[in-house]
Formats: sequence, C-alpha cells, structure tokens
Amino acid sequence: MRRFFGFLVTVGALALAGLVGFSLVNSWLNPEPLTIENVDGRPVITATQPALTPFSFELDNSGYDISYPQCKGALPSKYVGYAIIGLNGGKPFSENKCFQKQWDWALAKDAVAVYINTADPGDESPVRYGKKIANDTLKRLNKYDIKPGTPVWLDVETYNTWSGADRAVQVLTELAIDLTPAGYPVGIYAPPVHWFEITGNANVGMPLWLAIGPYPDVESGVVAAKAACNENAFGGKAPDMVQF
Repeated sequence: MRRFFGFLVTVGALALAGLVGFSLVNSWLNPEPLTIENVDGRPVITATQPALTPFSFELDNSGYDISYPQCKGALPSKYVGYAIIGLNGGKPFSENKCFQKQWDWALAKDAVAVYINTADPGDESPVRYGKKIANDTLKRLNKYDIKPGTPVWLDVETYNTWSGADRAVQVLTELAIDLTPAGYPVGIYAPPVHWFEITGNANVGMPLWLAIGPYPDVESGVVAAKAACNENAFGGKAPDMVQF
C-alpha cells in the first residue's frame, strides 16, 4: 500500500511538474499582448526615453543617412553635422557588411545615430518577435561598441513583411521598451504612406523622422523640408527630422 501510495505521489508530482513546465514554455512562446494606450481611437507607440546630455554648442542641422546600399561607393566628403548609419542589411537580423567602415566615417561628425530594419512575418507572438529584434540589436550595438545615449531609429517600411496593424504596433512597442532601458533613445522613421499601411496610422509618442521627396535639386528639397517641419506628418505629430 505504501509503495502504491508513493507511486501515486510520484506520478502526481511528475504530472504537476509537466503542467508547470508546459505553462512556462507556453508563456515564453506566447507572452501576453502589451497593453497599448489609445488616443482618439488610435494606439500610441511610445516608451520612456533615457535622459540625454544636451549639446554644449549649436549643431549643424544637415546630415547623411548611409547604409548597405552605399557599401561600394565613396562616402560623402561634404561637411555635415551628423550621420545616421544603418545597422542591418535591409532586414532584421541581417548585417550591414560595411558598417564598421561607415561608422568610423560617421564618428568624425558632431553627432551620430543608427537605424535598424523592422518587420513582422507573423510566425510567432509579436511581443516575442519584437523582443528578438531588440536582443539582436543590443548584441550588434555591443559588438561595435556603440555607447548608450546613441539614438536608435526604427525603420518602418513596406519593403519588409508585415502581418497586420495590431501586430505591428505590438512589435514596435516591444522593441522600443526593450531598447530604452539599456540607455538608447528610440525614434520612428517611415514614409507616411508606409506608416498608414503598416500600422493604420498609429500615434507616435517618440521622435519622428519623416522621409519626403524626391526633389529635382537640393534647394527645392531644403525648402520642402523646412515647410514639413511645421506640419503634422503622420502618427499625430510634426516631425523632429526631415529627409529628402
């Protein structure tokens, strides 16, 4: 009888351990969706940003966006105030194979930042996928010794795969709330039409980088960019930076 009772206890303990183990694995594979604030019926993508040290001088407000498409060409020689370098090769988890060369060039500017490619193939929980992109990004930032305080822009474009507006909001929010505690300020980059299609024009509660153009010459682009700075772009706010 004691042996039988002991057998039942053992079986029960194993069954309980199996249930607990299954529950833990399931919660890891399928974490609870994030609770997203809504304003005017639209979700808000936001995160608590780390504190920044202000510049002690006036920054030249011109800059370059450089990434893997420029790997085979010469880097610009014209003086600009800042440079933003693509960390990936066009998709999440990919490598910009000439990042180090481009980053070394960028460090000669007064200010630097990076941008990462984002997506959502829809194969798993959007929260988990956003966390995977964030973890991969943090590893790359560490690999290239990119210090906390360096802004990280999230590149949101239809060239990559997306699986619905609600999921996109979850992916991008998870990405932001994972990167900012590590000390990296986060912003959003997108052409407006891409943002509408991917997120349903979710509100943006962080810095916004707007892409406009193209224009036939630099002068026309500068005029349009200055005008765009004072207008709502997408996501319910005016841009903090305009590219043409």
